[in-house]
Amino acid sequence: MAQGPDPARRRRIGIALIALVAIVFVVQIAALALGKTVLSAVCFALLILGWFVLRSYVRRREREA
Repeated sequence: MAQGPDPARRRRIGIALIALVAIVFVVQIAALALGKTVLSAVCFALLILGWFVLRSYVRRREREA
């Protein structure tokens, strides 16, 4: 069985991902408030794409374990 990254590294990656999502979300809300629909749509697409990439990664890791 392959050993994954250590818990400290996984925690740092998790915190970085949460911070990235929070930043994209704040940009999206600000874009909506300012009427920048294209920027808001790009942020929305990034959030959706990120969700599918993350779920794919988690499922692949579960199959390997």
